[in-house]
Amino acid sequence: MRKDWIETIYRDYHNKLFLYAFSLTKSKADAEDLVQETFIKALSSFNKKKYKIEPWLFLVLKHLFIDHYRKNKKLLDEGQYSLDWLEDPYDATKEYIKNEKRRWLYAKIYDLPQRERDVMLLTLTTALSDDEIAKQLNISAANIRVIRHRIKTNLTILAQKEGFL
Repeated sequence: MRKDWIETIYRDYHNKLFLYAFSLTKSKADAEDLVQETFIKALSSFNKKKYKIEPWLFLVLKHLFIDHYRKNKKLLDEGQYSLDWLEDPYDATKEYIKNEKRRWLYAKIYDLPQRERDVMLLTLTTALSDDEIAKQLNISAANIRVIRHRIKTNLTILAQKEGFL
């Protein structure tokens, strides 16, 4: 039974976690590694009585990303190396997002500041409630709704200007 449960969880949440990890790491390989590590850590420490599985997976992924970022930040001296070689996340998502309008939307979301990007990606790629997203990002649910409304309004205006609506 446990093996079936793990396979079901993996099948149901892998793509959502991958897109979110990809938005954080901006690297396909790093996102895949992060998702695999997330499943290992999250499922080995998951308490069904205390947590829902989806918010728990995204919370573990975000914390693992922060841990990796902190470790890697110490390895590179800022300004010493050119980071122009880094893969553009928008170009890589073309493989996963076939619809032109969706690609445009994700490209604009990637241009947002980190907090706004997190709100939109968690909203679009997960079934988390505003309260669960707020808890993960350490802001109020009302603030989540305000951020999302402002972004949607701005993106709608921009889409009209660029002929996507």
